[in-house]
Amino acid sequence: HVHFRAPGQEYKEDWNTGSAAAVAGGVTTVLDMPNNNPPIVSVKALEKKRKLVAGTSRVNFGFFIGATSDNAEEIKKAKGFAGIKIYMGASTGDLLVDKRDTLEKFFKEFPETVIAVHAEDNVCINQAAGQYKRLHDPEIHSKIRSAECAYEAVRAALHLAKKYGNRLHVCHVSSGVEVEEIRKFKIANATEHDVRVSCEVTPHHLFLTTDLYGVMGNFVKVNPPLREKSDVAALWKALEDRTIDIIATDHAPHTREEKGEDYWKAPSGVPGVQTSLPLMCDAVNRGEMNLTEVVKYMCVRPAEIFSMKRKGKIEKGYDADFTVVDMDLMKEVRDEDQLTKVGWTPYKGKKLKGWPVMTFVGGVLVYDGTVKDEFAGREVRF
Repeated sequence: HVHFRAPGQEYKEDWNTGSAAAVAGGVTTVLDMPNNNPPIVSVKALEKKRKLVAGTSRVNFGFFIGATSDNAEEIKKAKGFAGIKIYMGASTGDLLVDKRDTLEKFFKEFPETVIAVHAEDNVCINQAAGQYKRLHDPEIHSKIRSAECAYEAVRAALHLAKKYGNRLHVCHVSSGVEVEEIRKFKIANATEHDVRVSCEVTPHHLFLTTDLYGVMGNFVKVNPPLREKSDVAALWKALEDRTIDIIATDHAPHTREEKGEDYWKAPSGVPGVQTSLPLMCDAVNRGEMNLTEVVKYMCVRPAEIFSMKRKGKIEKGYDADFTVVDMDLMKEVRDEDQLTKVGWTPYKGKKLKGWPVMTFVGGVLVYDGTVKDEFAGREVRF
């Protein structure tokens, strides 16, 4: 789950820098989101993006197409995409579907297409924003976009998924109330919907909390926002009991200058594709999970949920995408080592044990401590 910013915002990231950061982080395949400029909401825009990316990526790639209030018929003409991304709450970009009848139309008309939701209730957000409009401290972000706003959206999406039998994927769950609602749904509908409803968590929601606003300000402003320590504990529990299916980065780079703006102007999002696997390997070394679970959450289940052909396993007939990890290698995360174009990370100064040392994409060595000029990535088939 990445935002490589092309087309339209290449000053923040492009497929050269984004894919370099990915292979340095041991990532071999990315699914890019549609909130580009212009947004990817038509067959023409999707095909134009395909041509833009072809031959410029070191990693394998797939694309989401975005939902709007009136493009359902257009999406039916599109082919070869990972899923439909629906922003139930306004985020970075212009995509938003917050009317219940429009939302229901997508669930009704696309029962066999993955519907990936950014689950934050827009009415809830706007009501809270009015209460805090005179304040400028970044810590209000977690109050404006509260866990209750996320819960309301998740509950609505689950209701529609049950009604129409959809393949629903909830992106970046961030709170205890969300995972509890998803857990209850999965238990109640295990036979019918066990594979069809899934969710993901990001490393920044697993490792960062609201305590950091006082230190990092807008540099930890993300949508959905950071939560309390109790929410982080609930997310780890949901990984342990398999309520959460995927660990995904939501890599969303913005420049230092943009992040240095006033709270109300600064965009939401943090880079994360280069640090996600080291963070999880470090968690393995600290006994918080095992390596088999990391492989499941970051490789096997993503390939299964999004029906990626020839991905997710080391078996005959599968693509030769490999990451070699040194579980004893200790390094400090530094801004100057980040290959994302924006050149910063919210994990600066954190010492991690367990790092990727070689990355192969389609049998081609693209990283061995330095990034190779081998644009080996191909578009994923679904």
